[in-house]
Amino acid sequence: MSRKITIAGLDIGSNKITGVVATKDLDTNTLKMEHVAVSDCKGLKGGVVIDIQQTSDSIQQVLHELEDSVKKELDNIYIAIRGYHLESFTNHGAYNISRVDKEITADDIYFAIENAKSVPVKNDNDIINTIPQNFSVDKQQGIPNPEGMEGSLLEVDLHVTTGSSTHLNNLLRAIERIGYKVDVTLYGLIALGDCALTQEEKDLGALIIDIGGDTMSVGLYFDGGLRFSRDIPYGADLITRDIAYGVRTSRTNAKNLKEEYAVAHPSYLGDEEEIKVEDLDGKTTNSIKKTFLLDVVQPRVEELFTEVKRALDRSGYSEVPAIGVLTGGGSVMPGMKEMCSEVLGLKEVRSGSVQRDLMISDETFFAPEYSTAVSLVVYESERNHYGDYSRVGVQTSGSVLGKVSKMFKKMDFFGG
Repeated sequence: MSRKITIAGLDIGSNKITGVVATKDLDTNTLKMEHVAVSDCKGLKGGVVIDIQQTSDSIQQVLHELEDSVKKELDNIYIAIRGYHLESFTNHGAYNISRVDKEITADDIYFAIENAKSVPVKNDNDIINTIPQNFSVDKQQGIPNPEGMEGSLLEVDLHVTTGSSTHLNNLLRAIERIGYKVDVTLYGLIALGDCALTQEEKDLGALIIDIGGDTMSVGLYFDGGLRFSRDIPYGADLITRDIAYGVRTSRTNAKNLKEEYAVAHPSYLGDEEEIKVEDLDGKTTNSIKKTFLLDVVQPRVEELFTEVKRALDRSGYSEVPAIGVLTGGGSVMPGMKEMCSEVLGLKEVRSGSVQRDLMISDETFFAPEYSTAVSLVVYESERNHYGDYSRVGVQTSGSVLGKVSKMFKKMDFFGG
């Protein structure tokens, strides 16, 4: 009988919850996607809990649907978070090996990473994730796994993500109160970039942009690792708002117009046509042209990508990206790739989803709006390969650091 485990992940989005459940066969090392569930959530704004009861209700709805699909209870889950309160940066750490044999051990790697984590953190902020980018031994850079090598000085570059402990704990409370336990909290962009980008793209320089409703998550990869990431507090819901205001219709109608007729670039206009739009009073209708809708949408899309450019310029890496990758529900509008290319000066922009060879699934799971939830499950299913310190979800005793230290001791960081 094959050994199988069930893995469930929740993408805590800007204003919705997306859940995915998968089965991993430990004997064949294959991951099969089983079901995806989505619930709008008025208790979230920009990935931050503003109503804990409504958030709990939405999460419970998603988890119950996932449980029904696999006919079993989900005890432990992983969550992917986003939000403007998140901050990321890269820090350098080093550790001197003074033993006579000079052989680098897992403990030495641990202490080098711990030294890199010794950075000032804002009040009310926690370290959520720390991802080793690369190691060097006696100044020799580009070493993916230094364990077993000989050297006197071990150095590491560590990508650190911090976030508001208040916002994080409110989210954990929303989940805990409906009887579930969070195993790991992960900045969603980390899993997304790891699973949606090819290794060649990570090496050459790739900018990944996850466009949500209230936020955009931006990550820059080069030399094989994540070098810069930022959450921007603007998203595709601004486009919906502009349509509602410009056309004088309800938000619901504006959302339908955006999804059915709107394009972000004039090359996608096609044949001109009249679009019937219901007025705010719900009794009368007006007609608009697709060109009018483009005039409303295009400036906002340009502004969104301009915000990405500003963040990239401030990072000091504006000349690095060779390719852009768009994902998330806000990226599916025709013309988004062209606008991204024009505003950011990228020669190539593609749509992004989880790489197909990482899982067994039907076409549903490759939809951009499910990318973060799916990548979270894929990432955590191969977690021991990555060597990521993640924020422990629910604390029952002891410190976060103590629990993470024990976790590190048990895991094979490099999948060797």
